[in-house]
Amino acid sequence: MDVVPVLVSILTLFLMIGAGFLARKRGHLKEPVVHTISHILVNIALPALTISSMQVAHSEHSFDLVSTTLFIACAYYLGAFIISILVCRFLFATPTEKGVFQFMLVFPNVGFMGIPISEAILGPDALIYVILFNLPFNLLVFTMGIWLLAHERRGSLDPLLLLTPGFVASLVGLALFLTGYDIPFPVDAALHWIGMATTPLAMIVVGALLATLPFSRLAGDWRILVITALRLIIFPVLAYLLLAPILSDRLLLASTVLLIAMPVAANTVLLSEEYDVDATLASQGVFLSTLLSCATIPLIDFILF
Repeated sequence: MDVVPVLVSILTLFLMIGAGFLARKRGHLKEPVVHTISHILVNIALPALTISSMQVAHSEHSFDLVSTTLFIACAYYLGAFIISILVCRFLFATPTEKGVFQFMLVFPNVGFMGIPISEAILGPDALIYVILFNLPFNLLVFTMGIWLLAHERRGSLDPLLLLTPGFVASLVGLALFLTGYDIPFPVDAALHWIGMATTPLAMIVVGALLATLPFSRLAGDWRILVITALRLIIFPVLAYLLLAPILSDRLLLASTVLLIAMPVAANTVLLSEEYDVDATLASQGVFLSTLLSCATIPLIDFILF
């Protein structure tokens, strides 16, 4: 396997994080500006990216794959959610910290990192699996994800809190995917370009939040290490052990394991900032897991495949 494309993708993320870090250190990104950028990302850029990413060309092959891939993806998210509840009982965390930790465990970075890295390692034929795996992610991150982050902070969660632009965009995108309707070009192009702003702005926000920490706290404490080990090593190995005996499609198996091996999703930071929970803790998780994935992703691919 050529590890260069993997390292390039991860290095790109860190350069964007570095831009946000330096901008905050030099006073160009004050706290209100960072919050405003997060608000724009959650309510405009992410919904646009969600709808745009679900504009997948239909074929007989893709329809055959839908049920199996979506079932595996949903089973993963359910299993990760259950494990996150059990793990967080032993992390000595506050209720809001537990929500952030659970979000980190459940949601990997299957979008920006998942797509280019899967294509680099497995080839273009793997992209259909990656896109299908992203469908439940786009739906659950704005429902289950928001519930994990916000329900403790608010005591009893207002159901209207889940009626976000991201959730609505997920429903619209899923409906368009199932019906096979193609958005007209000018609209689709606009959604695509707006959505492309998500990753660089998200990484800039991560860097800006990390800039407020002393250097010794960038990687967080032992709890971040536990979450990172589960996210990058334990979860993909478990997925391989459970799926290898029953999946005859080796490309689907490799795609699934690789996506589960991705680091913590950048959405963790954006939604933590949006719903006023511990965005610094979320930034530490994104930073450390992305850094260590430079080693763990090639290792997982080399050992298991």
